[in-house]
Amino acid sequence: MSGGVAYHRSPCPGRIFEDLGVGFSIGCIGGSLWYFLKGMWNAPRRQRLMGGLMHVRNRAPFLGGSFAMWGGVFSSIDCLMIYYRQKDDPWNAVISGFMTGGVLAIRGGLSVAFKNAFIGGVILMLIEGVSTIVTSVAMRQQYYYMEQMQKEEMEKMRRMAE
Repeated sequence: MSGGVAYHRSPCPGRIFEDLGVGFSIGCIGGSLWYFLKGMWNAPRRQRLMGGLMHVRNRAPFLGGSFAMWGGVFSSIDCLMIYYRQKDDPWNAVISGFMTGGVLAIRGGLSVAFKNAFIGGVILMLIEGVSTIVTSVAMRQQYYYMEQMQKEEMEKMRRMAE
Protein backbone atom coordinates (compact mmCIF):
# COMPACT_ATOMS: atom_id res chain seq x y z
CA MET A 1 0.00 0.00 0.00
CA SER A 2 1.06 3.58 -0.41
CA GLY A 3 2.16 5.74 2.45
CA GLY A 4 -1.02 7.83 2.20
CA VAL A 5 -3.31 5.12 3.54
CA ALA A 6 -4.10 5.63 7.22
CA TYR A 7 -5.20 2.44 8.93
CA HIS A 8 -7.43 2.73 11.96
CA ARG A 9 -7.41 -1.04 12.41
CA SER A 10 -5.13 -3.93 11.62
CA PRO A 11 -3.71 -4.16 8.07
CA CYS A 12 -5.85 -5.75 5.42
CA PRO A 13 -4.85 -9.39 5.14
CA GLY A 14 -5.26 -9.88 8.89
CA ARG A 15 -8.36 -7.70 9.06
CA ILE A 16 -10.37 -10.15 6.97
CA PHE A 17 -9.63 -13.08 9.27
CA GLU A 18 -10.17 -10.92 12.33
CA ASP A 19 -13.61 -9.88 11.10
CA LEU A 20 -14.49 -13.48 10.26
CA GLY A 21 -13.75 -14.48 13.84
CA VAL A 22 -15.43 -11.47 15.40
CA GLY A 23 -18.52 -11.98 13.24
CA PHE A 24 -18.72 -15.65 14.18
CA SER A 25 -18.32 -14.79 17.88
CA ILE A 26 -20.97 -12.09 17.81
CA GLY A 27 -23.38 -14.32 15.92
CA CYS A 28 -22.83 -17.26 18.26
CA ILE A 29 -23.11 -15.24 21.45
CA GLY A 30 -26.15 -13.26 20.33
CA GLY A 31 -27.67 -16.36 18.77
CA SER A 32 -27.08 -18.33 21.96
CA LEU A 33 -29.01 -15.79 24.00
CA TRP A 34 -31.81 -15.57 21.45
CA TYR A 35 -32.14 -19.30 20.83
CA PHE A 36 -31.87 -20.18 24.53
CA LEU A 37 -34.83 -17.94 25.33
CA LYS A 38 -36.72 -19.17 22.29
CA GLY A 39 -36.02 -22.81 23.20
CA MET A 40 -37.14 -22.27 26.78
CA TRP A 41 -40.33 -20.57 25.63
CA ASN A 42 -41.31 -23.38 23.27
CA ALA A 43 -40.35 -26.33 25.53
CA PRO A 44 -42.65 -28.19 27.92
CA ARG A 45 -42.64 -26.90 31.48
CA ARG A 46 -40.24 -29.46 33.01
CA GLN A 47 -37.82 -29.46 30.09
CA ARG A 48 -37.28 -25.73 29.59
CA LEU A 49 -33.58 -25.66 30.47
CA MET A 50 -32.75 -28.63 28.26
CA GLY A 51 -34.99 -27.29 25.51
CA GLY A 52 -33.14 -23.97 25.56
CA LEU A 53 -29.73 -25.64 25.53
CA MET A 54 -30.68 -28.00 22.71
CA HIS A 55 -32.00 -25.12 20.63
CA VAL A 56 -28.73 -23.22 21.18
CA ARG A 57 -26.68 -26.25 20.16
CA ASN A 58 -28.71 -26.74 16.99
CA ARG A 59 -29.17 -23.15 15.79
CA ALA A 60 -26.52 -20.74 17.18
CA PRO A 61 -23.64 -21.95 14.98
CA PHE A 62 -25.70 -21.24 11.85
CA LEU A 63 -26.26 -17.65 12.93
CA GLY A 64 -22.57 -17.36 13.81
CA GLY A 65 -21.68 -18.61 10.34
CA SER A 66 -23.98 -16.06 8.73
CA PHE A 67 -22.40 -13.23 10.71
CA ALA A 68 -18.93 -14.52 9.86
CA MET A 69 -19.80 -14.65 6.17
CA TRP A 70 -21.09 -11.07 6.25
CA GLY A 71 -18.00 -9.86 8.12
CA GLY A 72 -15.62 -11.69 5.80
CA VAL A 73 -17.22 -10.42 2.59
CA PHE A 74 -17.48 -6.89 4.00
CA SER A 75 -13.82 -6.83 5.07
CA SER A 76 -12.65 -8.29 1.77
CA ILE A 77 -14.49 -5.62 -0.20
CA ASP A 78 -13.35 -2.93 2.24
CA CYS A 79 -9.72 -3.97 1.73
CA LEU A 80 -10.21 -3.94 -2.04
CA MET A 81 -11.67 -0.43 -1.81
CA ILE A 82 -8.73 0.77 0.31
CA TYR A 83 -6.32 -0.69 -2.23
CA TYR A 84 -8.21 0.72 -5.21
CA ARG A 85 -8.93 4.20 -3.80
CA GLN A 86 -5.73 4.52 -1.72
CA LYS A 87 -7.81 6.03 1.12
CA ASP A 88 -9.36 4.69 4.29
CA ASP A 89 -12.46 6.82 4.72
CA PRO A 90 -16.16 6.28 5.53
CA TRP A 91 -17.09 5.95 1.85
CA ASN A 92 -15.19 2.66 1.68
CA ALA A 93 -17.47 1.24 4.38
CA VAL A 94 -20.62 2.52 2.67
CA ILE A 95 -19.58 1.05 -0.68
CA SER A 96 -18.54 -2.18 1.02
CA GLY A 97 -21.90 -2.45 2.81
CA PHE A 98 -23.71 -1.87 -0.48
CA MET A 99 -21.68 -4.49 -2.32
CA THR A 100 -21.83 -7.01 0.55
CA GLY A 101 -25.61 -6.83 0.66
CA GLY A 102 -25.75 -7.44 -3.07
CA VAL A 103 -23.17 -10.25 -3.16
CA LEU A 104 -24.81 -12.20 -0.35
CA ALA A 105 -28.27 -11.92 -1.95
CA ILE A 106 -27.32 -12.56 -5.59
CA ARG A 107 -28.80 -16.07 -5.53
CA GLY A 108 -32.27 -14.54 -5.23
CA GLY A 109 -31.91 -12.65 -8.49
CA LEU A 110 -30.84 -9.17 -9.52
CA SER A 111 -33.85 -7.32 -8.07
CA VAL A 112 -33.44 -9.00 -4.66
CA ALA A 113 -29.68 -8.41 -4.77
CA PHE A 114 -30.15 -4.72 -5.57
CA LYS A 115 -32.70 -4.27 -2.77
CA ASN A 116 -30.37 -5.91 -0.24
CA ALA A 117 -27.43 -3.93 -1.59
CA PHE A 118 -29.39 -0.71 -1.12
CA ILE A 119 -30.33 -1.69 2.43
CA GLY A 120 -26.72 -2.61 3.24
CA GLY A 121 -25.47 0.72 1.87
CA VAL A 122 -28.08 2.71 3.81
CA ILE A 123 -27.32 0.88 7.07
CA LEU A 124 -23.58 1.46 6.69
CA MET A 125 -24.20 5.09 5.74
CA LEU A 126 -26.19 5.56 8.95
CA ILE A 127 -23.50 3.85 11.02
CA GLU A 128 -20.71 5.90 9.46
CA GLY A 129 -22.73 9.12 9.77
CA VAL A 130 -23.40 8.59 13.47
CA SER A 131 -19.75 7.65 14.00
CA THR A 132 -18.59 10.83 12.27
CA ILE A 133 -20.96 12.99 14.32
CA VAL A 134 -19.92 11.37 17.60
CA THR A 135 -16.23 11.80 16.73
CA SER A 136 -16.79 15.44 15.79
CA VAL A 137 -18.62 16.22 19.04
CA ALA A 138 -15.95 14.44 21.10
CA MET A 139 -13.18 16.37 19.35
CA ARG A 140 -14.94 19.68 20.00
CA GLN A 141 -15.34 18.84 23.68
CA GLN A 142 -11.70 17.81 23.92
CA TYR A 143 -10.62 21.06 22.23
CA TYR A 144 -12.80 23.07 24.64
CA TYR A 145 -11.31 21.29 27.69
CA MET A 146 -7.80 21.79 26.36
CA GLU A 147 -8.46 25.53 26.00
CA GLN A 148 -9.84 25.68 29.55
CA MET A 149 -6.82 23.86 30.95
CA GLN A 150 -4.48 26.14 29.02
CA LYS A 151 -6.25 29.24 30.39
CA GLU A 152 -6.04 27.88 33.94
CA GLU A 153 -2.35 27.09 33.48
CA MET A 154 -1.66 30.59 32.16
CA GLU A 155 -3.52 32.08 35.12
CA LYS A 156 -1.40 30.01 37.53
CA MET A 157 1.77 31.17 35.78
CA ARG A 158 0.70 34.83 36.09
CA ARG A 159 -0.06 34.43 39.78
CA MET A 160 3.31 32.79 40.37
CA ALA A 161 5.12 35.56 38.49
CA GLU A 162 3.59 38.29 40.66
